Amino acid sequence: MIHERNTANLGALKNIKAISFDLDDTFWDCAPAIVQAEETLYLWLEQRYPAVMENTSREHMREQRAAMYQTHPHLSTDVTMMRKAFLQQLFEHDANAEQIAEQAFAVFYKSRSQVVLYEGAHEILRALQDTHRVAAITNGNADLDLIGLSHYFQDIQSASLDNPPKPARDMFDRCCQNLGVAADELLHVGDNPQTDVMGAHNAGVRTVWFNQMEAIWPAQFSRPDFEVKSLPELQHLLSQFA
Repeated sequence: MIHERNTANLGALKNIKAISFDLDDTFWDCAPAIVQAEETLYLWLEQRYPAVMENTSREHMREQRAAMYQTHPHLSTDVTMMRKAFLQQLFEHDANAEQIAEQAFAVFYKSRSQVVLYEGAHEILRALQDTHRVAAITNGNADLDLIGLSHYFQDIQSASLDNPPKPARDMFDRCCQNLGVAADELLHVGDNPQTDVMGAHNAGVRTVWFNQMEAIWPAQFSRPDFEVKSLPELQHLLSQFA
């Protein structure tokens, strides 16, 4: 079933030359992956560094990491740097703290990227290779090589210290430049009304709200151009002007 808003805006798809996707909660459910990765990390730390870990707990580690957004605000735009800084702080009395932090992060990162893709993820990305340029624009840090999706994307924008996270327009602007398209020739797909839809809107980019949870659109934001509840529905929408 095609959402009525999609029917009204179908003409806008004629000019779209590139599609960009958010990753977490657009191609997979992020929360379970993070929970599993943190558990894997904690068990690894317990095995390797029991003396350090006997003085903390999973809950305390979560609280400490959350507190770093206040104590280390300069790292708040880069989730990788923030987690590495937290791990280094955990071993601050060890001469090899930086090396341990890198090893621990590698354990976390591998597990964090073991995600379960939503139905239709490979199918839509494969189909788009023949019709559009394809990009990823993410505030997260999942490893697309490990997940097996990196080969689908001609450009990947990840938030970092010098690449501000959505809803800042920087990653959208860089994506358009790298793909050689105008802002209104890019269609961004994402689940978050503020970071994805409003971020793209503020950059002049067309928007698709990926609303598989059937949430209510926040009244304070301008509405997206399109709304879909699944990747197969999105593929059907895009195929009308392929």
